[in-house]
Amino acid sequence: MDNFQNMELSEDIKEQIRAKQVEIEKILEALEKLDKSKEWKTLQELLFKTSVEAIERQVKNEALAPKIDVDKLYRLQGEYAWARQYMDIPSFISSLKTQLQGIKQKLK
Repeated sequence: MDNFQNMELSEDIKEQIRAKQVEIEKILEALEKLDKSKEWKTLQELLFKTSVEAIERQVKNEALAPKIDVDKLYRLQGEYAWARQYMDIPSFISSLKTQLQGIKQKLK
């Protein structure tokens, strides 16, 4: 792993990494503003919260079924992770900041 981190990056790769850095920075800025808005709080409460609760019920029902449909359970897990991501914007922001730190380390 250390060998990979110490490798010299080509200018083309560095440019791609910088583009990703700019993209993540823009996303972070938008999410931070969005998380503070009254409208977003309304959407979270009326849309995403109900979606998370519905998916949780479906996961529980599937897990308690006599014959578990593994494909359905995996799909529901993915939907649950997606919905939770939008309910917990601060954690999503934290995750993006971690990605951004990794990018900055690669560019050093």
